[in-house]
Amino acid sequence: MQMTQICFPGSDHDYHAHASYENDSLSQVTGGPLRPGGFELTARLLALSELQPGARILDVGCGTGATVNTLRASGRYHAFGVDRSELSLQTGLTLFPSSPLVCGWGKSLPMRAGLMDVVLAECSLSAMSDLEDVLDEFQRMLCRGGRLAMSDVYARNPAGLPDLPGLPLSCGLRDAFTQAELTTRLKSHGFEILVWEDHSETLKYLAAQMILFHGSMGEFCSKSEPAADPLDIQIAISKAKLGYFLLVAQKV
Repeated sequence: MQMTQICFPGSDHDYHAHASYENDSLSQVTGGPLRPGGFELTARLLALSELQPGARILDVGCGTGATVNTLRASGRYHAFGVDRSELSLQTGLTLFPSSPLVCGWGKSLPMRAGLMDVVLAECSLSAMSDLEDVLDEFQRMLCRGGRLAMSDVYARNPAGLPDLPGLPLSCGLRDAFTQAELTTRLKSHGFEILVWEDHSETLKYLAAQMILFHGSMGEFCSKSEPAADPLDIQIAISKAKLGYFLLVAQKV
């Protein structure tokens, strides 16, 4: 397949479906995209997915649909978005009135089986409950040989995982997984891993941006997760050695 590089605009308003994604403490830092690496990492993920012209792409956790809009504007792909945040979708439909964005949950996607060539999940899998049901839905959505293209946080130190679920967080950090765990689950749901890349340096860059904008990581945590103790968050993240990955898997 021919590799295609997608060029994205430099700023945007991309929101996912948790309370921490719907306040502006992070978007103020990033200029819009609420994920490490921004559109640059999205472009690499899609290039590694080896998209054919006319490919049908479903962005799960699409936020306001900026990625969907960009893909459709390229004229090469049919892109659709689903998110469970009505606030994000309302914003998205104001920004991109013609974009096909629908409200739905990852474990019950409102599309027929085998329709998609690519399921895109950027920093959204860890924010979803019922992981087994979600992976079943991803498998159901894809045609045979279709690609699952993901980027997300993961724990590089499994010993730190027990401390994360106890944190009163509204984002997906509390449900982070290890590379081995995710790989095993994907294989059990009929996926073959084609690409795994570590992009943990994007977390370091994002953390530096947070500190520059908010004055300290503790201040950012207080604004984005007011129910949690900022020190507890930082200790748990450090112990789990949270990293960030990019993954492409194929439905077999």
